[in-house]
Amino acid sequence: MNITEAKKTHLMDYLHLSGHEPVKIRYGSAWFLSPMRKEKTPSFKVHLSKNFWYDFGTGEGGTLIDLVMKLHHANLPETLELIGQNSNSPRQYNNEGSSDESGHIRINRIQSLRNPALIQYLTSRKVSLPFGQRFLKEAYYSVHDKRYFALAFKNDKGGYELRSSFFKTGSSPKYFTTITGTDDSRINVFEGFMDFLSCCTHYNKVPRFRTIVLNSLSFLPRIETELQQANEVNLFLDNDPAGMAASQKIVSKCDQAKDWAPVIYPDHKDFNEFLMNTNVL
Repeated sequence: MNITEAKKTHLMDYLHLSGHEPVKIRYGSAWFLSPMRKEKTPSFKVHLSKNFWYDFGTGEGGTLIDLVMKLHHANLPETLELIGQNSNSPRQYNNEGSSDESGHIRINRIQSLRNPALIQYLTSRKVSLPFGQRFLKEAYYSVHDKRYFALAFKNDKGGYELRSSFFKTGSSPKYFTTITGTDDSRINVFEGFMDFLSCCTHYNKVPRFRTIVLNSLSFLPRIETELQQANEVNLFLDNDPAGMAASQKIVSKCDQAKDWAPVIYPDHKDFNEFLMNTNVL
């Protein structure tokens, strides 16, 4: 198989023949549990018409060739051989309405958190309601003329991370969230807002250090300089390969950085999973 033929092989076909099936397909995108690590919530997205993938857990993406190289640590000739061994006749996946879902999210209204369904969802995640109401809003938004509501966590550029018991998405622009503290010379770093709220709940207080919620590991390089200049850095990233690799990278660059994942929740994927298994509100 040559490069041109490999590019004609669809990601969906390769993933299917490799034993990976989509968890959901909507608005022209297929969502998988990442083939590169263990996870419970699908964060690996395949754009069906463009035949590109993006892993929200690591901030990486590309073509099928890029994926196979990464999965198998293979060079180009080895990659082409692997694709040739796992290929079918090319099929078209140009789904109607194939544009990116996140680009079509329209926020209609933001208000204080009081929706019983959203409060119930927050409670099911064992997060204390007072902390939730302090840092979260509820958003009413539309996607392709359909209306939804969700917990809303605002980032520094005005976009929102949106969560409910049914959906995990976000509005543009994507960015990280900064929460000022009484001591901004020291920084706490969380991967997602549910982990930050879980920390608040577990210790029954808001951290006094400056807190940065990444909302995606892809934003970690944006704050590396700031972390290197801080007096102290506390990392609370996911206890999975992507999170551990990110923590190790920061610790190797910052002598003042400490990875708390193996200390606080060594047997759980993240702070929220730890909270759900150890605390009862």
